[in-house]
Amino acid sequence: MGLLSDLKSKVSGKLSANDNGHHPDHDELRARLGSLPPFDPAKAQVFRYRKQYGVNLGSMFCLEPWMATGIYKEYHDQGPEAEGDLLECMGDCCGEKMKAHWDSWLVRADFERMSNIGINAVRLPLGYWVLGRGFAAGKYKRHAATYDEALHYVGRVVAWAAEFDIGVLVDIHALPGGQNFDSHSGATGPPQFFDSRKFQDLAIKCYEAFTHLFASVTNVVGLQIVNEPVDNPQLEGFYERALTQVRSQSLDLPVYVGDGWNLAKYAAVVKRLRERFGFIVVDTHQYWVFRPEEQQYRVDQLTRELWETTVPELSQASNELDGNLIVGEYSSVLANGSFDGEDPAKCMGAFAREQLNAFDQVAAGTWYWTWRLQHDSWFWSMQYAINAGAMPPAYFPFGWTPSTAVSREDVVNTANTKREEWREKRLEGHKSYVSQWKGEFGFDHYAAGFDKGLDAALKFFSQLGCPSKVGFVRQLASEHAAEYVAQHGHEQWKWEFEDGFREAIEEFNDYCQSLDFTQD
Repeated sequence: MGLLSDLKSKVSGKLSANDNGHHPDHDELRARLGSLPPFDPAKAQVFRYRKQYGVNLGSMFCLEPWMATGIYKEYHDQGPEAEGDLLECMGDCCGEKMKAHWDSWLVRADFERMSNIGINAVRLPLGYWVLGRGFAAGKYKRHAATYDEALHYVGRVVAWAAEFDIGVLVDIHALPGGQNFDSHSGATGPPQFFDSRKFQDLAIKCYEAFTHLFASVTNVVGLQIVNEPVDNPQLEGFYERALTQVRSQSLDLPVYVGDGWNLAKYAAVVKRLRERFGFIVVDTHQYWVFRPEEQQYRVDQLTRELWETTVPELSQASNELDGNLIVGEYSSVLANGSFDGEDPAKCMGAFAREQLNAFDQVAAGTWYWTWRLQHDSWFWSMQYAINAGAMPPAYFPFGWTPSTAVSREDVVNTANTKREEWREKRLEGHKSYVSQWKGEFGFDHYAAGFDKGLDAALKFFSQLGCPSKVGFVRQLASEHAAEYVAQHGHEQWKWEFEDGFREAIEEFNDYCQSLDFTQD
C-alpha cells in the first residue's frame, strides 16, 4: 500500500502541475516572484508611513483597451474590453503576446525618471489572476497557464522600484467576477463578485498568497484588497473577512480599501475596523471629467467646487480616519468644455496644482492616473502632462532638490541642536492650551513624545536616497505611544505623548519649509 500510495502521489503531482485546479504553494509563488532584497524593518517603516507622492502603473498587469492600444489593435473588430475578453481573442498565442507586453510596458529607465523628479511611490494594479493556475476563474481559468510567468515581471517592477527607493502599493485592481461595471475589474458587464460565494472564497485565497508574497518586502507600502468596488450591501462584511485573512498572516502590513464611491460611509466603516485590524487606509478617487455638470465647468468653477465642497468632505473623512486617507487616483485631465477656446495645458495645469495643494492638506498620499499610455499622447499620461507643463516637474517634499547645497546632515544636526528650544516652546503652548481644563496632566510624557516624534522626523528625512516626510502621522504616533505605555505604564497620559509626538513632526516640517533647498 505504501508503494502504491507513493505512486499515486507522484502521478497526482504530475497531473496537478498541468491542471487549472492546482494551487502552487507559497514557496513556489515566491520563487516565481524572484529575488528581492532582505527585509529591513527600519526602512520598511519609512516606506510605509511617509508622505506618498505617487503615480499609478496602469494597464501593465490589468489591461484596459484605451491605454494599451497596441495589444488590442489586432482584435479591434472583435471588440474585447476586459483582459479576459482579449485572452479569448488571442487564443493559443496569448502567452507569447502577454509576455511581450509585460516585458516592454515598463523599463528600468521609467523608475529612474520617477526617482529623479521625486515620485516616491507607485500603485501597481494587478488582476487577481496574475497568480496563475489554481487562482483563476472563468475566462482566466481557461488561460491560466498564460500567467505562470506573470509574477516574474511583477517582481521585476518591485525590484526596480526598490533600486530607486520607490515604494509599491500592491493594488488588487480586479476580483473574480468583477467588483464594478468597468472592464478594468477584469469582467465585461454587471459585477458578479458579490453574488458568488465561490468568487469571494477565491479572492480570500488570493489575499493569502499576496500577503505571503509581499508582507516582508521592504519597499511594499501596503496591499490594496479591492479597487473601486460598487457600494454593495456585502462589501463591509467582505472587508472584515479579507482583513481577518491578511492579519492572520501579517500584523504590520498596511491594508488599503476602496471607498465604494461613498467616502463618508466607508470612513465610518473603517474607523470601526481599525480598532480590530490596525493600520487600514481608505483610498478615494477624485476625477473632474466624467460627471455631465463638470464637463461644462470652467477651471474657476471647478476650483470653487474643489475647495468649497470636496476639500471639506475629504477633511472630515481624514479626521475620522486619523489621517489614514489617500487619493489613490487623480488626474490633470479635464473635459473639453472646461478649457474650450483656451490652452488646455495651461488650464489643466492650473487646476492640477490646485488639486495637489488641496490633497496635500487632507491626504497622506496622492497617485496620478497614470504613468504612461501606449503613445503618451494626452494628459492621462503623467509623462505627457509633465512635458506639456500641466503637471509640476518635481515632487520632492519641502521643495528639496537633488542639486541643493544644503546637506541633509546639516539639517539633522541643526534640528538636534534646536531640540530643547523647540520642545520647551511647544510644551509651553501645550500647557497654555490644557490650562482651560482642571485636573492633573503628564507634561513629562508630552516631552517624551516630542523627543520620539523628532527622532522619527529625522529618521524619515535622512534614511533613504532623498528626504521623506512623515505622512501617516497619527498612525505612527499612536503606535509609538502604545509602545511607550507598554514600557512605562501611564495609560492616562498616552494622549499627551501622542500630542508631543505630532507636534515635534510639525515643528520639524515648519523648519524644513523655511529652508531654501533651491540654492546650489
